[in-house]
This record gives sequence, C-alpha cells and structure tokens, in this order.
Amino acid sequence: MKKAIVLGSINYDIVSAVERLPVRGETVKSFSTEMFVGGKGSNQSVQISAMGMSVQFVGLVGNDDMGKTVKQALTGKGVDTGCLKVSDTFKTGCAIIFVGPSGENMLAYAPGANHGISREQIEQGAGSIQNADIFITQNEINADAMRLGLTAAKEAGVPTILNPAPAIPLHDELYRLIDYITPNETEAETYTGIPLDSLPFAEWKKQSARWFLNRGVKAVCITLGSNGAYFFDGTQEYDVPAFSVSAVDTTAAGDAFNGGFAYGIAHKLPVARCLEIGNACGALAATVLGAQNSIHNIGQIKEFLRERKIEI
Repeated sequence: MKKAIVLGSINYDIVSAVERLPVRGETVKSFSTEMFVGGKGSNQSVQISAMGMSVQFVGLVGNDDMGKTVKQALTGKGVDTGCLKVSDTFKTGCAIIFVGPSGENMLAYAPGANHGISREQIEQGAGSIQNADIFITQNEINADAMRLGLTAAKEAGVPTILNPAPAIPLHDELYRLIDYITPNETEAETYTGIPLDSLPFAEWKKQSARWFLNRGVKAVCITLGSNGAYFFDGTQEYDVPAFSVSAVDTTAAGDAFNGGFAYGIAHKLPVARCLEIGNACGALAATVLGAQNSIHNIGQIKEFLRERKIEI
C-alpha cells in the first residue's frame, strides 16, 4: 500500500447555502446551515485515503469540542491521526462558508491551532516521512512548519507537493524544496504578478508556470476550474480539460483534485493520467454540499473515469 504524509490544516466548517452570495453590508436568506469537517490538509488527506492509500496526518487542533469533533471525524475516514496533536493554547481552526446556487462560494477563515504546529511534531513524524511515497502540504499552516516538513521530505527523496493556498509570500528557499506546485488561477496571478487578462490564455499559463520553474520548482500544475488543469515542467506540457458536472458546492473541489493528483504521483502514473484523476476527484466533489462528505472513493472515481473511456 502506498503511503502519504499530509502536513496541513484541519477546520470546523460552518456552511450556509444562500440564495446568492452577499455583498458588503448585505443580509441574504440562507436555505440551510450545516457543520462539516474541513481544512485543506484534512480534506486532501481524506481524498487520498479514499483512494486506498495509507495516510498519516500531521496537524494541530484546540482542546475544545470542535477539536474533538474534527479529530474523530478524520480518524473515522481511515486517516492515521497519531501526529494530530491537541493544543491548550490555540482554538481549533474554523471556517464560515457561504455557498451560492451554482456552487460558487466565499468564506472567512480563522486558522487558530493550524498556525501553532511545532518543530517537535515535524521531528516526530520525520521517520514516517522517510518511508512515504508522497508528501503534501499547504499554506494554511505556519510557514516554519511547512518549511521543516518540505525540508524533511526533500532530504528523504520523497516527492513533494505544495498547494499554495492561500497565496501568501514564500521565502525563496522554499521553491527549491517543491517538486509540484498546484496554484489555481487566482493564486498564480498573485504569485507571478502576471494578470490573467494581460496575455492570450495559452501564453499566460506557460509564462506563469515558467515564473515558478525559474525559482526552483520542478513542475507546475495550475488548476483552472471549468477549464481543467495545466501542467508544465519545462519539457512536458499538458492541458487536460475538466469533466462536465452539475456543481452544487465547489468548496472542496480543489482539495479533492490535489488528493487525486497526489495519488497518481505516488503511483508513478503518467502525468496526463494524474491530471485526469485529479480532475475526476474535483468534479465529483463539486456535486455534493460540504467538504469531506463530498469526497468520493476509488471505486467511484474509477467508474466515473471508465464511463469516459479512461482506465486507471
């Protein structure tokens, strides 16, 4: 069984389905409000686990009811939470999410314990990192923890993925630790400073990817929502279209993509197939309200792809 280490965020999500997304100072009607487990790291770990891989999650929650709830939920999804510690200092991370009728969303996020991951936690998980087939992290945790985790994985020769969300500044040294970086369009614009409308779309994608490659990243995968995913490593270049689905909630679609992409990389599949798997995971996640409850398992992913004449 392939093994993944996910160093990342875990949140208690409050999701409200609204008639339309509000503007500043506006109150809109909500049709329902649900509580879910979320956080980019947690969501990605659940998707990887649902693909049949062994997953160890490294993170931090508060010593509160929300922390107990999210930890139990993650364990219930088959994720190893031995390195998910409890803090008496920080509260559990929490996100408040509004979802519009077409699946579009906006949110407010309080990172809480996600920004308190310690060096000791990373060192405790170092042995597991050395035996992993893939390492993935995100920007929702404290920068020093992310750097230490990427360094440990790189030194062990484990392929690394950074999902640079949210788009916060990165130290130059970090780029050289990243094998695959997976920004979406907005994050790519923020990092590169190249506006999406400043170039023809094909040229914008390539120039944006080159910006990351020039800083030491080995390969770039830009997720493009309904336009699929774009990959470039300086030699290989792929544009893989999205799968058409009726979107209900896109909250976890990006995380599902990253989980599926990580599965493909861990299994050393061709890059184009990794992108197709990621697109399938993201598409199916968008058809269900909420984060982790929208994650589909390997059987469902295979069937979805098989219906489209793609075998994994």
